[in-house]
Amino acid sequence: MANVDPHDILFSIPTLSNELAPLLPVTEQPTEADFFLHEDDWEQMEFFSADRADEVQAALSEYHLFEAAHRTEGGWRKAYLRTLARSTVLNLSVSELASALGCSIGPAPLLHCANTLSGQVQDGFSMALGGNVSLYGLSDAQGIPVLGVSMGPEADNARLIAAFVKLHASHGLILVDWRSQMLLRAANAAGQLDIWRP
Repeated sequence: MANVDPHDILFSIPTLSNELAPLLPVTEQPTEADFFLHEDDWEQMEFFSADRADEVQAALSEYHLFEAAHRTEGGWRKAYLRTLARSTVLNLSVSELASALGCSIGPAPLLHCANTLSGQVQDGFSMALGGNVSLYGLSDAQGIPVLGVSMGPEADNARLIAAFVKLHASHGLILVDWRSQMLLRAANAAGQLDIWRP
């Protein structure tokens, strides 16, 4: 078997969150009712409070240059590690968020890598919006410091846009898709979006 030079190993995604989710061991056999999320997908699409828009745009601009510089035909030579500090996204409880969006609270995400379960997110939650779109995140005494989005196969983008319109109107939230290098900064009642790209 030929030796592989570590420098020849490529990343399959261009960016990762530098902040790992706090995990608890999985003590029961998972079921189809559980919410599964790949470790690499943690915070790949996430909400921020509007006062962090400049910070997010600066990170997107830096990442845009980094991604282009390290892109190859088969992947990326390096992954951009996002280091934005965690702060409260919503001063709401999880139940208040679910009520505002008209959905139910689901189980905390089970993070996995390949076929191995890494653990269940401590103080985590999930919310199915329908159309194979879900929100997930963390809660603490101050509210919700992480609010991410998971888009499954053939996801209904309209479900996500509807949730974004509500959360932007009520709490001024912004939504960043790191992989797509796109920031949703605003939306009106008709669903027209203010989109920023580096």
